[in-house]
Amino acid sequence: MSHRPGVGSLLSRVLLAAIAVLLGSRVVLAAEPPQPQFMLEKFQPLQAGVDFEKPEAAEVAMCRVQIDRGRGHTGWKVLGPAGQVLRRFLDTNGNNLVDQWRYFQNGVEVYRDIDSNHNGKVDQARWLNIGGSRWGIDSNEDGRIDSWRRISAEETSRVAVEALLRRDALLLQTILVTRQDTQALGLSRKMATALLAAVDDPSARLDKSPALAAGTRWIRFDCSQPGVIPADEGKAARDLEVYESALAIVDAGGKSGLVQIGELVKVGQVWKLTSIPVPLAGDTVQVTAGGVLLQPAAPSVAVATPGVTPKMQKLLDQLRELDSSPPTAATPAALSSYHSRRSDVLGGLSVAAATASERDQWSRQLIDSLVSLVQSGTWPEALQRLAVEETRLKRSDPKSALVPFTAYRHLLARHHRLMANATEQAAQLKVQQQWLADLEVFINNYPQAEDTPEAIWHLGTAHEFAARVDGAKTWYTKLARQYGRTPAGERAAGALLRLDLKGKPLVVSGKNLGSTTVRSDSYRGKVLLVVYWATWGKPCTEELPGLQALYAQYRAEGFEVLGVNLDLDSKPVPAYISANRVTWATLHEPGGLDSRLARQLGILSLPTMVLVDRRGNVISTEMTLADLKTELPKVLKTAASAVTP
Repeated sequence: MSHRPGVGSLLSRVLLAAIAVLLGSRVVLAAEPPQPQFMLEKFQPLQAGVDFEKPEAAEVAMCRVQIDRGRGHTGWKVLGPAGQVLRRFLDTNGNNLVDQWRYFQNGVEVYRDIDSNHNGKVDQARWLNIGGSRWGIDSNEDGRIDSWRRISAEETSRVAVEALLRRDALLLQTILVTRQDTQALGLSRKMATALLAAVDDPSARLDKSPALAAGTRWIRFDCSQPGVIPADEGKAARDLEVYESALAIVDAGGKSGLVQIGELVKVGQVWKLTSIPVPLAGDTVQVTAGGVLLQPAAPSVAVATPGVTPKMQKLLDQLRELDSSPPTAATPAALSSYHSRRSDVLGGLSVAAATASERDQWSRQLIDSLVSLVQSGTWPEALQRLAVEETRLKRSDPKSALVPFTAYRHLLARHHRLMANATEQAAQLKVQQQWLADLEVFINNYPQAEDTPEAIWHLGTAHEFAARVDGAKTWYTKLARQYGRTPAGERAAGALLRLDLKGKPLVVSGKNLGSTTVRSDSYRGKVLLVVYWATWGKPCTEELPGLQALYAQYRAEGFEVLGVNLDLDSKPVPAYISANRVTWATLHEPGGLDSRLARQLGILSLPTMVLVDRRGNVISTEMTLADLKTELPKVLKTAASAVTP
């Protein structure tokens, strides 16, 4: 298990009972030293993504632990088979509590967790030597970096990619320029206002940003040399060191990609972004030169496919101007004008593009943009604009795949608006009934559309949530039979399996966070609870203490838990497990609710708990924590009686 805030007290007990007690110049061992396996497996870096040396299982037996005593510290040092340092766990203030956890690669320290105020909780993280130069501060000691004392431009781009991948606005906020930064740099009022507007509301902007594919990895920082803006230009009271138009090169499953990092400015020893990073994709890549601080001397360059007409180029230039200068005053009138003009430009591009594929691309971008505006409430007129686009497409090319594409998104956006405005329960029920009727009409009108499987899935889940199991099975069966090779079809097949699983065997198999295969049938002889959960699921976190209490109470009687994590990627999971002291095995595969592990049973909501008896047969697929508190003692007692001779 990874170490966590507060883990100092755990290892301090090892220090007190097994580690050296210093009495003058003598070293007295109170017990045998801790075993290398314990030191190597129980403690991991609190922050995800650290590349450090991990001995193979066969090598662990050849590792050894030594007393680590020097001027101002005592603790343990773990050495590898070749005598190289693997770990150091140190008490640096003599209170018998570990306050530094150090991790090595090839004998060189690459990462360090620090409890600087000696309260048993980690509050700093440092990447060192070949591990980098980052120095993060966790001021509230919750396992997340809140700010940076030092971070290079390259590492800032890496954090930006991580934030985009995880849709983590709090992580992104740590590398965005702040009001305090503008004051420290001595920026003019006009420049500070423009800069803060460019990084305002990162959470909403992340929601609208194109998603990075699961498993995307940062490869390198790409930019020309930094420049200096002299103080006598009037932008700031002192010289500014700035990178212009930086990019991050990423890898998504063997395919290279780009993320526009934009402009970075150096604030002390920290490089900050002056705009929200954006993934770049498609046949037309828009590269914007300059930024808030470094205004371009020439117009931004649009890198497009060959043969762009003058009309098309004019529209591309207009789109670039709009995207580079959103309204600084977020008044309804300013937002309405801005989004109306931008939608007009996207509509013009969808008509003026030279090829059918380009027209399709621009049309889809317009429709997706309008749906986002409806769902965020940013531009109320977007819903009417969606209706206009649907009508236009039906008239211009009724057989186009864009017609059902637009119709389905118009349906989704309209339902979202009606549900948001329905405050009374009766009104909400009426909206939901209309939603189901609209879905059926869409399915009948467009049986071959790309969104039809998803529409059928919505119908099936709506019936299941309403406890209309027969109706749910009808739609799931249709989906599994007619669209079985689609992701929705696979989820439907899993849902049908789940709804009929009581009394039947269940086998869940996958890799844990240490890349070891774990199977649920290896728990035969135990009463097993399989818990599907995610770090972002608030109910999962709220119910975790109660589940842990049951685990502690009944584990000795044969109760076990197997977690199945459904985060999009595994990066936030180790820190969460460490911070929340989760001790049972956890499976994970990329993809979240679309992963193989989730599709296997058509998981709808989190947490989902499946209780399995000692023989491997399912007792219930819809166990709640309250149910578990009541039923678990009975099941364990019954199970114990059944196996007693």
